[in-house]
Amino acid sequence: MNHEYLMQGVTIQHLCFEVKSVESIVFGEQPGTALRGALYQVLSDNFCSEPNGMLTPDHVAHCPVCWLLAAEDQDSARGQNIPRPLMIEPPPARTYYRGEAFTFGLTIVGRARDMLPYLARAVQKMGGAGVGKGRGRFTLTSIAEYNPLSGNKRSILERNLVRRPILQIKPSDISQAAAQCSSERITLELLTPLRLISQKQLVKSPEPVVFIQRLVERCQRIAEYYAETSTPPPRSDWLALYQELSAIAANIHIVSDKTQWVEVFSGSRKQQRYTPISGLMGHVEWAGPLEKLLPWLLWGQSLHVGKNAVKGDGWYRVASTA
Repeated sequence: MNHEYLMQGVTIQHLCFEVKSVESIVFGEQPGTALRGALYQVLSDNFCSEPNGMLTPDHVAHCPVCWLLAAEDQDSARGQNIPRPLMIEPPPARTYYRGEAFTFGLTIVGRARDMLPYLARAVQKMGGAGVGKGRGRFTLTSIAEYNPLSGNKRSILERNLVRRPILQIKPSDISQAAAQCSSERITLELLTPLRLISQKQLVKSPEPVVFIQRLVERCQRIAEYYAETSTPPPRSDWLALYQELSAIAANIHIVSDKTQWVEVFSGSRKQQRYTPISGLMGHVEWAGPLEKLLPWLLWGQSLHVGKNAVKGDGWYRVASTA
């Protein structure tokens, strides 16, 4: 199953926000949780018409904030949360002192690109409200778009105007990048906790089969909800891909595993409780027949894999090339 066929109409936009601390900002083990919480709060307070009301299907269909961060599939038997068209790429977990600059990324899918003005304004307001432990404040200094496949980067913030981005990742870009990767040996750098589940159990090692299975499921759900195409592939084709890549992944060997399990918890003011978002971080090297897996691994480094992608989990980088 060709990825260009299955992912037709899917585009990805990477954004990089550079900010400067006005006062100390203290991030915990996974800064993505603090950034996601602050972003959601600002978007909800400023751009949602019913921030504390009932999220009816009609409201969600017309509210950009709820569509971006809080949508549910009403046709699902359990009202299942759909994958958000937004992922966070957090900065390293540490304290950023007054006057210190740092960057973080937001990755958006498909027509979520139309939310860029909202996101730019929301990040400005986040800076005034504060983030992290103690709610340290920051100022927004620049916004850039970038393409991790080509390395191209372009500033899109001029004074208070946001320029239209042009460096989206498309299926053809994935194909070109995959052709430059080794088809026999590859390294994955797990930048944020990777939380994989198989048969309702946590998987605490970077097993190729489970990784690829969760990745295919992630790509399928993103494509089903956000691909801009009039001819979406049938689910039977995705099932065929799942079976084919699972069989290939069974022949992939872990030749070096320098990952470790990191315990992280995410607090929810709304639910008044903490939930685990722990996972694997570090480097893992795979060897074997990788050629058919490569395009999907490149999709995954933008879309993330596993649980809690909207909070920044499951972000990885394909580190080795031919």
